[in-house]
Amino acid sequence: MVEDFEPEGTFENVFLIFLDSAGHSSIVSANPRDRAARAFDMLYEKVVARLTSVARDRRCERAHVWRWAGDGGFLAVHDADESIALDVTLSFALKLLEMDLRHLRDEFEDLGIGGELHLRLAVHRGTINYRGVGFEGRMYSPDINFVAHLEKVAPIDTVTVSEDVYQVAGDFAKRFERAGSFEGRDVYVAATGPGPRRPGDADRAWLATHGLAGAVPIFGHHERPSQVEKARLVRAAVHEIVDIGSAIRTGARYLVTTERPAYFRDAVLDFLDRGGRYRCVLMDPDSESTRNLSLQRGEDFQAKIKDAMVSFQRFKERYGSRADGLEVYQTGACPTMGCVAVDLGQPHSVVLLSPYMTVPGTFGALAELAELPHYVIGVRAGTLYENVRRMVRAFQEEDVTRVM
Repeated sequence: MVEDFEPEGTFENVFLIFLDSAGHSSIVSANPRDRAARAFDMLYEKVVARLTSVARDRRCERAHVWRWAGDGGFLAVHDADESIALDVTLSFALKLLEMDLRHLRDEFEDLGIGGELHLRLAVHRGTINYRGVGFEGRMYSPDINFVAHLEKVAPIDTVTVSEDVYQVAGDFAKRFERAGSFEGRDVYVAATGPGPRRPGDADRAWLATHGLAGAVPIFGHHERPSQVEKARLVRAAVHEIVDIGSAIRTGARYLVTTERPAYFRDAVLDFLDRGGRYRCVLMDPDSESTRNLSLQRGEDFQAKIKDAMVSFQRFKERYGSRADGLEVYQTGACPTMGCVAVDLGQPHSVVLLSPYMTVPGTFGALAELAELPHYVIGVRAGTLYENVRRMVRAFQEEDVTRVM
């Protein structure tokens, strides 16, 4: 018989499980409200049924869904015999992902429930102080905090456990591989996808979620952000924008477009009216670097640069003193990147960066610059941001001539 946790009790070696639906938004957006709610009710029912079943089979003293919040929750498993609690915890976690999740997806398909259901599941072993019914949310155990954080970074559709669980995992240990570290603890992952398990499954799952050691957060885009999104960057600026590229023709054309609304142009004018400086750095059309880049990419960069210069001049003439804060420079160097840097060195600074890449001739036409990956890098990227900042400043300040 499953017992309750006694109020005002301290329990050691409790197995703490956090799980969450990683497909919540896709299910909500793909279904009427009542059908989406039914989907997560079915998930809850599967969780309760599986936990109850394995706890009953092993005669575990305590196994509870402690909190449930629509699409995920917090579970706790404890027994005076730690091996029983371990067995219940990991059997529950693995069977939930390997059996129940697959069955649930089949049931969703039969019921016409759209979207994709994935689960993040993390397990840790630690100590809790239980204050009684109604006070579950007031437990300040660092172990609960840790597993809650671990669940947020767990690869989807895996069982991710802390080293504290792995060290006592016994026969279950062979299902797990060390995948990395998190908040000072080693982390182990059991992949549960379809097909046979292969060496490196855990590494592949962890790397796909976290990258290599020392990685920092940036935002990636598969192509150049739209005019509307680039205008958002400009509106976010306070003091300075540095725009660097081979020709900056797209940005220059935005400034004199006849399309309405002219999002980018209006944002630039507003920024200049606020006293900002918009500094553009493009290649010298007569430089050796420009000739080499034209040969390499099979494009007439001289013509593109001259076209951009015409647009900049028209903008200056059209808006007079309002455009005084727009400065245009040319460089003999080759930037090999497109870049819009907002307020370099400031706490809120952000850089939109796209390294220029070419593809083998057998690929066909070279990738258009607009089709190349673009990355948004903020100050929180640390050394990566600082390196980019220094590079941008070098292109802005060295070997440049102001031409407008």
